Amino acid sequence: MLDVMTEMLQSPLYFLSYVNRRTSYGDKIMSTHELTILSYHLKRNLWIDNEYTMMQLEDDIGADLDLAMLTRRDGAPGLDTPEGILTKYKGTPFDLIITNINRLEHPSIIDLGFLLLSLSSEAIEPLNEGFTQILNLCKEDGNNHTLTLTFPELKSGLTIHCNNDITSISIPRLNNHCRQRKYKEKANFWFGICIEPIMQTIKFGINLESTWVQSDKMDETVKDLPTYKKGKYNFPSNTVTLTKLGRNEKCNCGSGKKYKNCCLK
Repeated sequence: MLDVMTEMLQSPLYFLSYVNRRTSYGDKIMSTHELTILSYHLKRNLWIDNEYTMMQLEDDIGADLDLAMLTRRDGAPGLDTPEGILTKYKGTPFDLIITNINRLEHPSIIDLGFLLLSLSSEAIEPLNEGFTQILNLCKEDGNNHTLTLTFPELKSGLTIHCNNDITSISIPRLNNHCRQRKYKEKANFWFGICIEPIMQTIKFGINLESTWVQSDKMDETVKDLPTYKKGKYNFPSNTVTLTKLGRNEKCNCGSGKKYKNCCLK
């Protein structure tokens, strides 16, 4: 089992994400062999809704994994990777972000990687679409553009900034944006990453973790921030907001200044 796991889940992030998921569902899955459960994960991304108490997997689910291992080890004809989580999003922004997180191995965004790998396809598609939009906008005008996704069921969210700005400007801006968005959404966790638009690499990441506590000062600070409507996806709930501000509009970082006199600089 360990041999096949390390063969198929060669990224530490993918490997540890599966171990975490599998141990969490120890009493909820019935199967005659662990390889069957791994095969199901490679196809569907192992996840069990809280409304279900048990899931039984039949042995034939593992056929694709058996064939893939025969292809890898014995040269048998066929696919060397089962179609599913390792192939579906290959080359997409989602895959790009996961690859960057693996490369950086920075504590501030490792947990973001685990969160992203737990998402359903209904949550990943808006991320791919929104990321592409802000990337194209940044390439067109050179300004900072923002993608925000909320995961209410996880009391978490993600903000992506895309810009060419120096870190002395982009770090405090993203940190401030994440701090205010975390409070506005009453989240306990909030992640932020800054993307360089040409190479499409993560310049740095932010991880805010603290139990939400009401604050009169923060209420005043975020009163003009828009409240996103919750999505209709089963897991997790998800919304996407793209922002492109006019020069004279109020900056969405919450400073109260016009965009041209704040984050546009």
